[in-house]
Amino acid sequence: MRIIFVSGVSGAGKTVFIKALEDLGFYCVDNLPVPLLGNFVNILKERKSFEDVCVVIDIREKVFLGEIDREIEKIKETNHDLNVQIVFLDARDEIVLRRYSETRRKHPIDIYDIQKGIDEERYLLRNIRKNADFIIDTSELSPHQLSKKVEEIAFGKISSSRLSIKILSFGYKFGIPRDVDMIFDVRFIDNPYYVPQLKDKKGTDKDVIDFLKNLKETNIFLDKIKDLLSFMFENFILQDKSIITIAFGCTGGRHRSVFFAEEIYSFFKNKYHDIVILHRDIYH
Repeated sequence: MRIIFVSGVSGAGKTVFIKALEDLGFYCVDNLPVPLLGNFVNILKERKSFEDVCVVIDIREKVFLGEIDREIEKIKETNHDLNVQIVFLDARDEIVLRRYSETRRKHPIDIYDIQKGIDEERYLLRNIRKNADFIIDTSELSPHQLSKKVEEIAFGKISSSRLSIKILSFGYKFGIPRDVDMIFDVRFIDNPYYVPQLKDKKGTDKDVIDFLKNLKETNIFLDKIKDLLSFMFENFILQDKSIITIAFGCTGGRHRSVFFAEEIYSFFKNKYHDIVILHRDIYH
C-alpha cells in the first residue's frame, strides 16, 4: 500500500492536487486528526480495500501539527511494507494573495490580515515542508499543469523533487522582472534582430537557433552556464533552498533570451522534474 501525505500553504492548490489523485483512483481523506493516523493505517491494511491512499494535513490540524513528524515516523517504522511520501505545495506570497482576492475566501488563521496569516502558516508548517519528498511551487502552474505533476508522482515517474526551478526570458526594454534569484544578461551575443530575415522571428524558430548556435560565444557561454547552474542547484538542495528562478535577458526578449532559456530548460528538464519555463516578452 502507498500513502501520500499532502500539505502546503492555503491557496497553493491542495484542492486541485487531491481531485487529481481521486481521478487516478486514490482514496483521499481530508483533515484526518493526526493522533488517528496510526489506527487509520492499521484499518486500511487489515481491510485491504485500498492500495493508494492520500491524507491531507494542513493548518486546520492546529494543536496536532507538532505531533505530525513523530506520527509519520512511527508509521514508517512499524509498517516496512508501506510506501510513504510527503508532498508540500507552495506558492509565492503575491500569488496566494491574488488567489484569495479572486475567490474572496477567508484565510484559516487570520481572516482580516491575509499576509499575516500566510506568514504564521508558513512558520507552523515549516517542519512538514523540511521533511517533504516533493516540494512543488504552483505559482506559475495552471490546474492542468499541476494535475500533470500529480500524475508524475502517482505513476512513479519521479521519486523525489526537492527543487522547483523557474526559467524566464525577458527583454530589458520592458523592465527587469521581480522575484528573480539570478539574471544572466545575454546582450553580449550578436543580435539576430539585425539580420533582416531573422528580425521578425523568435528564439524558438529554427533559423534563429541555427544562427545563434553557429556563434562561438554562444557555445562557450552555454558550457559555462550549464556547469555553473548544475553546481549551484545541487548545493541549493543541500542548503534546503527549494525554489529558484533563473532569468535570461536580452534587448527585446524575443530572440537571444528565449534561445538561452530554452537551451537551459532542455538541459535540466530530465534532471529536475519540477521545472517550468516562461517567455515574458516573446510576443511584444
